[in-house]
Amino acid sequence: MKHNLLIFICITAAALSSIIFWETDYLWIVMAGIALLFVGVTAYGSAQIQANYFLKSINKGRSKAIALTFDDGPDPDSTPRILETLRQNDLKATFFVIGRKAVEHPELLRRIVEEGHTIANHSYSHSYLIALFSTRKLKADIQRCNEAIRDITGRAPVFFRPPFGVTNPRYARVLKELQMQSIGWSLRSMDTRAKNKYQLINTIVSKLKPRNIVLLHDHLPLTAETLPDIIGHCREMGIKIEPLPRLIGKEPYETH
Repeated sequence: MKHNLLIFICITAAALSSIIFWETDYLWIVMAGIALLFVGVTAYGSAQIQANYFLKSINKGRSKAIALTFDDGPDPDSTPRILETLRQNDLKATFFVIGRKAVEHPELLRRIVEEGHTIANHSYSHSYLIALFSTRKLKADIQRCNEAIRDITGRAPVFFRPPFGVTNPRYARVLKELQMQSIGWSLRSMDTRAKNKYQLINTIVSKLKPRNIVLLHDHLPLTAETLPDIIGHCREMGIKIEPLPRLIGKEPYETH
């Protein structure tokens, strides 16, 4: 774990500095610098899932294609529109669902699976404070989402995406215990901030590359409206869209 390496480096640097600068006026300045380095790197590693700082996430695919992934659903208005667009274009996507929403809209979860898409875990609560949950509470939340998905679809997901892309050592422990795989992304569409479809299309097209795992949200009307154009631009650029499990070479559900 990169965090353990940082701890070792900072402790070593602090020990050496205390010897070198003990009788000088620079000791506390150096110590403050080491502390700021530790806090800064830890904050960055926590917020950037691509850094693989606390745990190993899959952020890119293996083949020269891309995968479309949708977070924060299912949504009774936007998710069906997205599913229809995918059906019309004969494409498969992955939906990282929130457990409590899945319980509210089980028919959408069943439709997602019946139409050949992948269901994945995005926590049960999607609480703004989930990064502060204890290990026990975090594990219970993730398990509750898996149980809700299994009860509705008969399938227990292996893929998990941390809410907000924030990670910490507790996630690493829980996912290891549950034998689940963290999935990040390499292209964030910024659809939660886009003001119109043209801004959203430009953000994606300007950064789109083979092997990208694209992060979108299926609870947003703008995303549902823009998806046909996004697919069209991918085809114009000669970029193939594949299911996430195929792109990363991993099975999405428990097999035992």
